[in-house]
Amino acid sequence: MDQNSHLNVKQSVDGVLMPVDTIADGRKQVGAVVAATSVIESLSANHRRHRMTAIARELKIPVSSCFNILKTLVNEQILDFDPETKTYGLSYGLVEIARHYLGHGGALRVVAPLLEQLAQHYEVTLVVWRRSGKNMVVVDYVDHGSAVRVHIEPGSRFPLLAGAMGRVLGAFGGLTTRETLHFFSRVKWDSPFTFEQFMAEVSATADRGWAIDDGSFSSGISTISVPIFNRHQHADAVLSATSFVNQLGDRQRRDIAEDLQSVAHLIAEIRVGDDL
Repeated sequence: MDQNSHLNVKQSVDGVLMPVDTIADGRKQVGAVVAATSVIESLSANHRRHRMTAIARELKIPVSSCFNILKTLVNEQILDFDPETKTYGLSYGLVEIARHYLGHGGALRVVAPLLEQLAQHYEVTLVVWRRSGKNMVVVDYVDHGSAVRVHIEPGSRFPLLAGAMGRVLGAFGGLTTRETLHFFSRVKWDSPFTFEQFMAEVSATADRGWAIDDGSFSSGISTISVPIFNRHQHADAVLSATSFVNQLGDRQRRDIAEDLQSVAHLIAEIRVGDDL
């Protein structure tokens, strides 16, 4: 329950009075739903099965109401019941619900609020890139809404090793040196540098876990990028923060890189298969 909520009314569930929370902003929560959610969260956090009486006691739910909630969750295949031990545990039905949600853009839906917070806090444009053959494609982006900002269109395509994301793919994309040289030769840089210099920056990226392009690929544009790993531990996607050159100080850049790494790690943890 929300720590700012307080109990103010009662509601009948199967003839038993259950509390209904009122959150600080005045919205009401249905007690039976709150109780069912608490049951699921408790079983998930404890990582072991429990008897009905133990669940009711821990969550302070009336025994008769707890029984009906558990029975309903079992019928919906969210929980399962072992008649021998008389204990309840999470069922694969809950996993299937999560998989349906996380597939086809589900991971990005989960982190969307985090991306919006970061974009607003640092006043940057956040972009999720996905590899598509010899290119990187914009699959999602969030900006901070100011009149002056870096804008990019979803679906835009850039060469695989362009900008900061190129250093990331060079470090974590599983490319051979020959492939890296081939893809590097396709990039048109506003401030060109040699392949040897590029590889030195790839090495630095591998050491610190993130890359920066400060106007080399696109004059006046600064980008910080981190890898999003797939199940094979290769980066097939990249999360980037884009701003104007000199907009951010060194400390802010490091802070952004750390925050991007946290979000990218979360995406990698919850993505299903090759979907983002």
